[in-house]
Amino acid sequence: YSQVLNFDAEMVFWSCLFFLWLRVSSANAGEWSAKMPESVVGLSVSCLLIPCTFSYPANGKTYTEFTGIWYKGSSIVYHTDTSKIIDSFKGRTLIGDLRQNDCSLKISSLSSSDAGPFEFRIEIKYFDNYSYANGSLLDFFFCLEPLKQVTATCAVSHSCPSDLPRVSWSHDGSHSSPSQPQNHGQWKLTSYSLTFTPSREDNNKRLSCSAEFKGKTVTGYKTLKVKCKSSEVSYKIYFMFSIYVVVMKKMLAFKIFKIKKNKVY
Repeated sequence: YSQVLNFDAEMVFWSCLFFLWLRVSSANAGEWSAKMPESVVGLSVSCLLIPCTFSYPANGKTYTEFTGIWYKGSSIVYHTDTSKIIDSFKGRTLIGDLRQNDCSLKISSLSSSDAGPFEFRIEIKYFDNYSYANGSLLDFFFCLEPLKQVTATCAVSHSCPSDLPRVSWSHDGSHSSPSQPQNHGQWKLTSYSLTFTPSREDNNKRLSCSAEFKGKTVTGYKTLKVKCKSSEVSYKIYFMFSIYVVVMKKMLAFKIFKIKKNKVY
């Protein structure tokens, strides 16, 4: 089915983006504590940094030999002694400077097999060991397919098919040739399309289409909403801008139509 939306453009792509939720309100045991954010976001096949700091009851003493360990269940995904890391995580994990109380974990080349939960443990030579079991439980929610391309369409109304306005986009992508002019009352309507692959950085950015004619320019835009949804359903999104270009005493007027979204089964 298809429906017309009356709100800003929403780009939905499935499965490139996954969310890593961190169930934590800081773990404490006396003066042992670990602090981490409530949630972080990572991209499939990219890397992910989980910010983490810890403290311990040093009692005025200075310690210099630390062993940091991150567990995934009973498996070790990071260890100061790299020979103890399970094969699937070897070469993919790094940790912060433990001498500076930095237990941040970086995981490279993320995949569905990286699903948690995780647990951080610190071992301090000549002092004590502690596992922050209650403060480092992580859950992954994955969308696993590659990024999907989307197509935006800018419809320009004009009066002369042989003298078309020049259309430009604010986003890089593949430009299609203008469509054949279609009758639209007393005007001709020509469509221009841009196909591109969205990224997380595109979220809340404006996608604009500008039509220039005889030195005058009008611009229509939609705000992009990049979200991750269930991988069970896929969508193909069409963005429809419609710009009326009217030449009248050096003035251009335009109107932006709503987005048209087609659901593909």
